[in-house]
Amino acid sequence: MDGQSDDEGGSPREQTQEELEEQAALARIILAFRDYQQSAEWEVARWQSNYSQLPPHHKALIPHQAAKLAAARAAVNTNQFFIKSLLQAFDPECASGPLPPHLMVPPALRSPDDGPDGITGRVSANDVDKVRYVLKNVVRDWSDEGAAERLLSYGRILAELKEGFKDWSNPHRPPRVLVPGAGLARLCLEVAALGYEAQGNEYSYFMLLASSFMLNHMCERHQYTVHPWLHTNCNHLSDADQLRAVAVPDVLPSQLVQGPGLMSMCAGDFVEVYSSPDMRGLFDCVVTCFFLDTAHNVLRYLEVISACLTPGGRWINLGPLLYHWADSHTYLSTMEQSIELSLDDIKAAAAAMGFRLVREETVDAPYMANYKSMFKTVYQAAFWTMVKEREWDPAATVAAAAPAKQQQAPPPPPPPR
Repeated sequence: MDGQSDDEGGSPREQTQEELEEQAALARIILAFRDYQQSAEWEVARWQSNYSQLPPHHKALIPHQAAKLAAARAAVNTNQFFIKSLLQAFDPECASGPLPPHLMVPPALRSPDDGPDGITGRVSANDVDKVRYVLKNVVRDWSDEGAAERLLSYGRILAELKEGFKDWSNPHRPPRVLVPGAGLARLCLEVAALGYEAQGNEYSYFMLLASSFMLNHMCERHQYTVHPWLHTNCNHLSDADQLRAVAVPDVLPSQLVQGPGLMSMCAGDFVEVYSSPDMRGLFDCVVTCFFLDTAHNVLRYLEVISACLTPGGRWINLGPLLYHWADSHTYLSTMEQSIELSLDDIKAAAAAMGFRLVREETVDAPYMANYKSMFKTVYQAAFWTMVKEREWDPAATVAAAAPAKQQQAPPPPPPPR
């Protein structure tokens, strides 16, 4: 982003450290998207190299491999067209309207055909995986193929929302619903389609770019084709299953929300954005879907959820506890906090914060599952609705815990070194 002036015609102001960090983060994500074709073609070349080392009598058993490799390269090109279209949507020179500053492609990265124009850096394996993860998420949220999976998570949440607000009596506004960790925004859009005022929150630039593209730049149903499952040869029943195409979107967002519902997206860290005083008591419902386990400190998530809910507000949750930061010490150079609690501990903490559990069950919930694969990710997910019955007083909780703390035996000494 170029320097900005405080007033028209004035000299450019210096960017803040936060703005510089955001620009660097966005540049890293743009580079990862632009690296897609190279990294995917390297993968196909690796398969070809391994195949070429087979003895002739083994090659004769799988004569179709050359055709598969050619089809895989064609699928990579199709994915690259989708990604190139996504990036061009955020190039001010190509965009059809004004772009939000946080999603504007940095000038040095605006040409998807040329090199990075001075911005260099190796794309990490983690970022390579995240780009491929976006393609799978597009299928989960925006394809006919993903409908069955959405029904088992989004469908349950939407039914619970309708039940919880069937007697809504405020004639001046619809219920306000917050969807943190909104991803590619399909759930948030479905909430708005019910006639509610829905706000999605997302932190990842990978998701923010892709969700904005799907929400604002689709002109027709099945406009694009992606091949989300091509990047690994493992657990496929057939080559056709591995290389199959999936058309997106299954519906135009503008056609899905035709009633009074309103939708907005807010970029930023959930805790930083929604712990601010102006967010207190703003929402009638918070919906967390595959979100709680993204926390560094899940108790802080609970605290913020409670704070931004109105008295009597509802919290609908569906998801597992696959804590995202639990193994971060194995791939990051810095130590990241990771508080990993059991489901019982989370429910007890929520009760102490003033939530009352009104319904709970454990449900099968697939997540980005390739339904034609020999391996599918299906969670035994916690699904609950809680009602905020009172405001939480942290000082009172600390005071109540103090006597119990005094009665505890001192911890044993550490073992000798």
